[in-house]
Amino acid sequence: MLWAMKAAPVADTTEKLILISLAERADEDGCDAFPSKATLAKDALCDEKTVQRKLGKLVDRKLIGLGEQRAAQYIEKRYRPKVYDLLIPYSWFPDVDDINETRRRRGRGLLTPENRPDIVPAPTRVQRSDKGKPRPKQGSASSRGDKESPLENQGAAPASGGTESPTRGDSQSQQGGLTDPQTSPVEPPHSNLPMAPSARSADNGRQAPTGSSARGTSSGSAAADGAEAPNRTSARSGREVLVTAEVQRVLEGFPDALREALVRKVRSDRPKTVIQAIEKQLAGGGLAQAKMLGDRVARRWVTHGYTKHYAAGTLSSPVGAAVAMLQPGPCPKPHCEDGELDDGNPCRSCIERDKNRRADKEQARKARAAEKEAEFRRRACPYCKEDRGTAGQPCGECAGAIASSKRDAAVFVDQAVAEHVARTGGDQQAAAAFRAHVTKEIERARMSVAARGADMLGQALTIRLTADNLAREQSRLREQVAAEENVVLAAETDRPDPGQVVGIPAQPWGGDHCPGHENTGCPWEKPAVGTDGLCARCRIEAVKKQPARIG
Repeated sequence: MLWAMKAAPVADTTEKLILISLAERADEDGCDAFPSKATLAKDALCDEKTVQRKLGKLVDRKLIGLGEQRAAQYIEKRYRPKVYDLLIPYSWFPDVDDINETRRRRGRGLLTPENRPDIVPAPTRVQRSDKGKPRPKQGSASSRGDKESPLENQGAAPASGGTESPTRGDSQSQQGGLTDPQTSPVEPPHSNLPMAPSARSADNGRQAPTGSSARGTSSGSAAADGAEAPNRTSARSGREVLVTAEVQRVLEGFPDALREALVRKVRSDRPKTVIQAIEKQLAGGGLAQAKMLGDRVARRWVTHGYTKHYAAGTLSSPVGAAVAMLQPGPCPKPHCEDGELDDGNPCRSCIERDKNRRADKEQARKARAAEKEAEFRRRACPYCKEDRGTAGQPCGECAGAIASSKRDAAVFVDQAVAEHVARTGGDQQAAAAFRAHVTKEIERARMSVAARGADMLGQALTIRLTADNLAREQSRLREQVAAEENVVLAAETDRPDPGQVVGIPAQPWGGDHCPGHENTGCPWEKPAVGTDGLCARCRIEAVKKQPARIG
């Protein structure tokens, strides 16, 4: 906005106003501005054709360019304006790093001096060749300020029926009219045509012609006699526009607001385009067809929403609206008029067509929604499902959470292996085998949650929790084994003759399941965790079965 007002190299005021209107509706980086031509024309105080021409010049001089047209795809195609980007130079941005960060989050490219170079100055306006030179004098003026011109035949009398002008200065009126001396007794020829009232007549200059209505419609006597061409004065040229009685009947059906809009836009309430459209729809139908067309326009002026546009000041083309309201409806039945038959009953064909139209509209809406959802998924983070400007890649928060979970899982695995080695006293080979066992359990847990639909973030959290649980289990087993050893030692010192202790020979742990305290298989299906080849629970059962001597 500030660049368009202060620094943009525009050629004239119209270009500046159009550029300011675009900047007002664009993002902070100048992208995605799509106001309509009517809006730009209203802001720039010019015509829509001028807006089209100025936009082309701004594009040629690279002040603006075509942007991402999908930004306006929610607008219906026939009403959809073009999307423009303001090509603000890279050197103008005071906070280009913040702008680039915002563009990165939105999936746009970064601004660089190469893709946003400086804009060349606007072309200089051609100066007038006579600028600064004094104007030549055009002769002396009379005492009244008017230029005197030589008169020929000053002494000659005016012809019959002519007007007498003074020799100098303005025409001098006497008694409110022009002097019309009759130098000949000859009377003017009679005419059958009606005489138009004098433009300077003070008595009848403001009176309506005899037989015409207050609205200036066709003569009542002419219409009663079946005249084909009643008179009507056009407000645009001041000349009379001749139309048939049928066309006049259709024009009488136009709402007053539509007439005012036509006069305001084209300075006539009966432009040629509208007259041609009426004649085409009449096609020799007579006054009955004319009455039907007039009623159609009056009805559609309300039902099609033109009254709201007129009240809001957005009716940009009243001529096009009038022509559109004159067109027949989509129903092929000749007696159907906007969904209603001549007898007042609803048209079944129009009802079915309306249902199909609504179904097609709903289907199109769902298709647009699905396309928008697919586009959102393509641009969003695959883990948190939010559009953070990463173009489908993991966002910073999700990537950090996944990396942190993996680091924590590695720490917990190391802790579990250290607890196991401290409890069993195994060597490096046993520690490596236990690490492989822990890694296998973690991978099994990850695949289980992935099969249930967990994403990468959920899988990383599962890995962390599984590793933590394994580390806690090894720590608990170590404490339990230490407590059991203390109980066994205390029991053996109380015996006077302990005798030979029968136990299971110690075997190095090979990573297999526990064989059980009776070598019949582990009832709990636990893995062997000690050098004796038993799990913790089977070792407890083996100690319980050892004979104790009392005495």
